[in-house]
Amino acid sequence: MKQQHVHTDPTIPAADPEGEWLRISAAMTRDIASIAGREDLVVTCAPGAGRGAPGVHIGALGVIEIDATNFPAGMDPTTVEGTAWDAKRYPALWGVLTHEGAHAAHTRWRTVAEANTPAGQAAALLEESRIEAAQIGRRPGDRRWLRAASTTIILPEILPDPPPDPSTAAGPPSPAPGSAPPPGAPSPASAPPAPMTRTAAAQAAALLLARADAGILTASETGPLEQVCTQILGDDLTELRRIWKAAQQVADDDSATMLHLGQQWVDIVGDDEDSPTDPNQPAPAGTPAQPTALGEAIAHALTQATRTEPGTGLPSAGDFGGQTQTAGTRAPTSIERQAAGQLARALRRAAQPERVATTLTSPTPPGRLRMRGALAADAQRAAGALPTARPFTRTVRTRVPQAPLRLGIALDVSRSMSAFARPVASAAWITATAAATVPGTHTQTVIFGQHVRTITHPGAAPSRVTEFHCDDRRHAFPEAVDALTGTLRLDRPGGATRLLVVISDGVFGTDRRALGETRLRRLAASGCHLLWIKPEEENEPIPPARGVTLPMPAQVAAAIARAALGVLTP
Repeated sequence: MKQQHVHTDPTIPAADPEGEWLRISAAMTRDIASIAGREDLVVTCAPGAGRGAPGVHIGALGVIEIDATNFPAGMDPTTVEGTAWDAKRYPALWGVLTHEGAHAAHTRWRTVAEANTPAGQAAALLEESRIEAAQIGRRPGDRRWLRAASTTIILPEILPDPPPDPSTAAGPPSPAPGSAPPPGAPSPASAPPAPMTRTAAAQAAALLLARADAGILTASETGPLEQVCTQILGDDLTELRRIWKAAQQVADDDSATMLHLGQQWVDIVGDDEDSPTDPNQPAPAGTPAQPTALGEAIAHALTQATRTEPGTGLPSAGDFGGQTQTAGTRAPTSIERQAAGQLARALRRAAQPERVATTLTSPTPPGRLRMRGALAADAQRAAGALPTARPFTRTVRTRVPQAPLRLGIALDVSRSMSAFARPVASAAWITATAAATVPGTHTQTVIFGQHVRTITHPGAAPSRVTEFHCDDRRHAFPEAVDALTGTLRLDRPGGATRLLVVISDGVFGTDRRALGETRLRRLAASGCHLLWIKPEEENEPIPPARGVTLPMPAQVAAAIARAALGVLTP
């Protein structure tokens, strides 16, 4: 592949971010741990990073580089947070970060030599859809970011290598974020100069049709491209689909199978770059390239993928129906302080080590003698056998520490919740303040409407109550669950008790409820406890969450306390 997403050479010079880029890189480094499921990665986001690609993962160094030129035009770096909550302002760049995080999580080549063979290059092509399929298997919400980055990630793979320019032998200057793309780079709506050859068609199929089978794109978006690929490849397209579907089932560390599939790919496709099946091919370098049916079909698929979010008909990166904004802060009331104290005491009681009684038996004192055991021992001795009876019993009490609590809270700020904005804001402050006083407890609170935004971070006790506007007309509830799940690892059993609290009326669209239910059921299956606090009795929570109707701040805190006690206490 022309643009390498994965490098294995540890001697490659590293990019050196400065100023705002250093701050943004640090923020992305914190978030990549959730995206990739690894805590040993370092992200560098700066103009010119990426080694010629939009993004790159250097496995030997544990480094991911993201080219900051993929920020939207005119974006001021001083306004960039570099976090998942801010990513909706630059979804394509965040999609590149997600894609490289998927490589870090799932691409595990053994040697450099494997990647440099024809079979290795074909396997790397198959790897693109394989790692994205694996990524949304772990984090379904990442599908949106990967779709938003489709053009940014895929198009450079299809573009021909530009002719060398002696005037830029020392390398081009670092462009500013959001600057215009390099000359000759088409926009998402323009057709790349893709020749009508078997190699080009197979490459487009591996990068786009395989992503449809992986669940990133849809069949309707790639339908025209499949028709063109069928015209060029004929029945061989069926064999290529068999190969990429098999690759999507390969384990992360099974490079032998990937190389075997790569060799099958090479055997089927062959090398026909000099013999196009259609005379309508791109012109030589230096003259305008003519559009081809393959290039137009590629452009159509990419445009459709970056235009809408599947299942909703909504723009995948647009802002509409509210901005999920906060409305300033205020000092907590005495009632809120009392409720926070009540919840803190309940959590501390639940977290106290308990004395667990264990009964032990032994053949000799100390302990209470059980006559039945003593008689059995005597009978064994009389028979000349070695006594195995253990007639003495005693009770030992030891302290067993409770597992720490990971508590995620999602607050609905859509228009239908406007009458309950104040109690919901109170609940967020009460819970975060109480949890911060309990050792080993981590909590995070987000609001969701059109977007998902963080109100309180794990380990931080807010000094003031954050209020917010309730004017959004969309419900990013599935994304809110994904955000809390990723940060607090609510889907990972072992080592901590996990609780997700949702405060919402549940008045969502059918598609939003269906996507939300899928996520909640997945969390419940992993052992995460679910509590849904609804403002009115007639509101319906999304199953399998348990619904509680409590509109007042003190009552909300008590409900969370009871739920936490219920899951913490054996």
